[in-house]
Amino acid sequence: MTQKRTLPPLAAQVNLTLSPLCGVRRSCIMIRMDPVTHLSAGAVVYHVVRRRLPAARFLVVFCLFLAILPDADILFFRSDPSFYLRYHRGFSHSILFVLLASPLLGWCYARLTNESSRKKLIALAAGLLSLHIYQDLITSYGTQIFAPFTDARLGMDAVFIIDPLYTGLTLLGLGYLLFRKQHRQIVGLLLLSWILAYPLLCSGLRTVAETQYRQSLMEQNAPYDCLTVTTDALSPLYWKAILVNNGQYALESVRMGERDESTPDFKYRRPSGELLDTLRNAAPFLDTYFWFTAFPFYTETQRPDGGRDLEFGDLRFQSPGPIISSLFSNGRTPFALTVQLNAQGQVQQFVFHRGSKTFAQSLVE
Repeated sequence: MTQKRTLPPLAAQVNLTLSPLCGVRRSCIMIRMDPVTHLSAGAVVYHVVRRRLPAARFLVVFCLFLAILPDADILFFRSDPSFYLRYHRGFSHSILFVLLASPLLGWCYARLTNESSRKKLIALAAGLLSLHIYQDLITSYGTQIFAPFTDARLGMDAVFIIDPLYTGLTLLGLGYLLFRKQHRQIVGLLLLSWILAYPLLCSGLRTVAETQYRQSLMEQNAPYDCLTVTTDALSPLYWKAILVNNGQYALESVRMGERDESTPDFKYRRPSGELLDTLRNAAPFLDTYFWFTAFPFYTETQRPDGGRDLEFGDLRFQSPGPIISSLFSNGRTPFALTVQLNAQGQVQQFVFHRGSKTFAQSLVE
């Protein structure tokens, strides 16, 4: 049975701004980067710097700790979904956090290990924290790198949240370093170059895929108001295109090097500004949810009592391919929202689904 409880009020209300074409303004753009990817990057940095800090004890532990530290934000208020939506990849993923935390972490580690190279340790801390932020920024989920000055979530839309090639080659390189002692620093530098350069390559390929798809749409004379190409499973071979036309979304698969001659299927219904205003004014959590979504869509079911059940999702977390769909065999993708309206169009209750976790709130006394 779903437990019902009331959300604590948000510190501040967020105004939902509509783009004239694409729905909610993209202040954010899938789920946090695979922790294995962050930890493997920390291990690579360790192999790069270990010769420069020969007296530093437990250096590998320090590198791995820093590589994953920004994601410690998920340990706070884990039962509060509004906090997760608003603040995950927030201040702990910002430039200001790097500037403030790096000197403190470097100084503490130097004191604990009696290491005299404090400037090097501070630089190491800054580099590892920045690398974590970079690896989150390359995805489409969105990272608040300028927090707390703005809550805008930025994303490069270059690498899918779990990329077997990106992480796999890094792990293979680390396996080599584990069993081979020759040329460790050179191999480490090559791996670090791979970690930094691969997302930039993917970003360029995304631009190529978008140009290719736009050309295909032009040749078909396909109508659309707005087009966004973003990552999908098996990117950079496959990308997904989100199109907007007359209040409807289309979600299409784009394959590198192949011309798509199919007509976009605008089957996803886009909520109107009036509906969004009604929902976001009904409860603080709903305001947060629609601030978080980039491409909100919904289905509507009429009830016998004259009310309506609305099922919301975000096309960022939908996929036109079979891989992601098979992971969510129950038909509900992450960050889904069910809203129950009465016959007068007022919100009665809502249920939020984040993976296997569910949060419900009733607005009826």
